[in-house]
Amino acid sequence: TEEGASEAVRAAVEQFGRVDVLVNNVGGGVRGDSGVFGGEATAFGAAIDLMLTSAYLASRAAAPHMRDAGWGRIVNIGSGASRHAAASPGYTAAKHGLVGLTRQLAQDLGRHGITVNCVCPGWTDTDLVDFDRIGRARGISAADARSGAEAEAALGRVLQPSELVPLVLLLCSPDGGSITGQVIGADGGFRL
Repeated sequence: TEEGASEAVRAAVEQFGRVDVLVNNVGGGVRGDSGVFGGEATAFGAAIDLMLTSAYLASRAAAPHMRDAGWGRIVNIGSGASRHAAASPGYTAAKHGLVGLTRQLAQDLGRHGITVNCVCPGWTDTDLVDFDRIGRARGISAADARSGAEAEAALGRVLQPSELVPLVLLLCSPDGGSITGQVIGADGGFRL
């Protein structure tokens, strides 16, 4: 919600005196967002709200503080589904939307010393990636589900979350100051 985003930024400013960096990292499935033929229409909107609208609201809340400081970094965490049809309609649309949001915010905020970029991981070994559940949904074993995910990456493996950290740190640093409006795959070669 707009109130929740504003409150989070207010709390950061109260504790640290400023907001320099915002990483919008929201993902996950929404129950009922399973497709045009079987999904629920409200689930599509819920997925957009969860993964796209929340990034906009958080950016909107943080940007004035960054503008006033003359410096800021916003990093949106996308997905392989930001550039490919790779998941449910709501998830894919929300993650594609992050690309457009990233570029527009980069255009709007650049003159204030604020960069905005989108990092797109591929299959990453997080709590949200449950190969048992994925396998059940596809009628295959968890091992086969994982093997299928590994086969979608040129590196032939599922990434570890720590592999995304160096890129995000660069984008958030002074050294990343010339990088803005970019959509960067940190995805192991997902669906080349």
